[in-house]
Amino acid sequence: MKRVISLLLAALMLTGVITAPPAAKAAGKKLIAITYDDGPGPYTDSLLDGLKARGVKATFFMLGNRVASYSSTVARMYREGHQLANHSYDHSNLANLSESGVRSQIQSTNRLLDKTCGSGTDYMVRAPYGSMNSNVSRGAGAPLIFWSVDPQDWLYRNAETVKNNIIRNAHDGAIILVHDIHSTSIPGSLAAIDYLKRQGYEFVTVRELFRRRGQSMKNGVQYSSCRSTGSDAGPVEAPIITGETENGRLRVTIKAQPGAAIYYTTGSGGLNQNSARYTGSFLTDYPCRLQAVAAYNMNGSRSETVTETFTMPKAKQPDIIVSEGILTIECAASDTEIHYTLTGAQDSGGWQLYTGEMPIEPGTEITAYSSCRGHLDSEQVRASFSERGTFFRDVFPGQWYYDAMDRAAAEGCMSGSGSGIFAPAKNITRGDLVTLLYRYSGESIEEGADLPIPFDDIAPGKYYAEPVAWAHNNGLVSGCGDGLFHPGRGVSRQEMAVIFYNFLNYRQLIPDDAGTGSWSYADEDKISSWAKEAVGFMSYAGLLQGNGKNEFQPLGNTTRAQAAAVLMRLEDYIGSINGQS
Repeated sequence: MKRVISLLLAALMLTGVITAPPAAKAAGKKLIAITYDDGPGPYTDSLLDGLKARGVKATFFMLGNRVASYSSTVARMYREGHQLANHSYDHSNLANLSESGVRSQIQSTNRLLDKTCGSGTDYMVRAPYGSMNSNVSRGAGAPLIFWSVDPQDWLYRNAETVKNNIIRNAHDGAIILVHDIHSTSIPGSLAAIDYLKRQGYEFVTVRELFRRRGQSMKNGVQYSSCRSTGSDAGPVEAPIITGETENGRLRVTIKAQPGAAIYYTTGSGGLNQNSARYTGSFLTDYPCRLQAVAAYNMNGSRSETVTETFTMPKAKQPDIIVSEGILTIECAASDTEIHYTLTGAQDSGGWQLYTGEMPIEPGTEITAYSSCRGHLDSEQVRASFSERGTFFRDVFPGQWYYDAMDRAAAEGCMSGSGSGIFAPAKNITRGDLVTLLYRYSGESIEEGADLPIPFDDIAPGKYYAEPVAWAHNNGLVSGCGDGLFHPGRGVSRQEMAVIFYNFLNYRQLIPDDAGTGSWSYADEDKISSWAKEAVGFMSYAGLLQGNGKNEFQPLGNTTRAQAAAVLMRLEDYIGSINGQS
């Protein structure tokens, strides 16, 4: 009957007896619903791919005797937010059946759809062939959905014709009829969707079409379109999931727009009508993968699914402190146990539970972590109490610069941040390098002495002000050519070589016939002419070394670890000279 009616209408339109009514001009956004009948079929998954790529939701009027054979396809439809609907069990002409016969066709298909959507889901009905009578109206037990645009894809079996027929008759509020069991209907309908989207249409499910326009639907009543009412409730917004730790557990809060129900799960399965309903914040355990959706109806009027993963929080890290030979390990969090181990000069014999401060021997490494109920163990933290009595949080035995930095710190030449942080990999600044040498020199500027500082960027009172004055007046450093010293600027390796060389020269520790000996670097051509003498002597004397590729890298930055290493080599070099004299 549906096909007979469609053919008659088509013939009348072609002969000019009737014409399609002009499209109504909608207020606000143009909404349109596309529906697919008689599936699922072998082409439905391809159609779903196309709809997903376009962000389009459709309504599928399915046959019960096909649902079981395409259960994974049906599940995908529902998971991706399409509306599932009923097209009878076996495409019988429902108008030829009794009311109970109609009811049997509809309910048997509903039960099959419930396996995906969950019991209690309601499904709109489209009668095969569009055949209607009172038995169908009463037996369906649902709104009856007809159509206002029929491209007759079942007749023409041509993608271009299907596309053009949809476009020609589309209007705001229309319900489009297509069949996903025909291969040509898939590209034809997708091409029409692309065109209509460019014309400002938004594709929605049938349920959303009526909800957004504020139109209620009644069981047994026929609907073929939903014209604009001048208002649009808007799409269903995705919920917002937040979580916070409460006594070692996760408290979850989910918010959605007013009027929308929230369905959620903390399991691995998907969401449907029978999923948990959110009624207020709740406690669950870590780790947790939570999915939630906001819905006015889970079948065709819901938001995109939101997924949030909450891993178990880690306990707060403990803080290791060594002061005057006493080890203290603290943690800001309450109800936390601290575990520690000592190696080196003092050995704890494995992990121990910390119970209070204790004396510690120089040359000991400390490792600690925190544990707390409902939390993962914290990251381990390390510290070392060197043989010279220096407390380090970031310098450890086995590192190439460990002994040099330990010596520099123990001799008072290099200081950390006050909490054991010495930042060995950080680039040393010009102000810090001259301060390092000033402290090593053991010299001081007599109180009241007026040493000129010809740099406008060296403010009196800065920790490097006196060292810069000393270094400048003794020929160790000069400015940067712009009348400024730039104390915070990094120091290149060739600049560092010149400053240390100038220090030796100031101390008259470079023999007149010292020369530069035999040295070479693969990149020596990159060393500036003003630095070659200094680099040559410092390399010949063993105070400077290249990298493993025999490169000096003259323009590379000098790190704090490198500066400490060169300083200690310089100290040993001076010691050897003094020992010979």
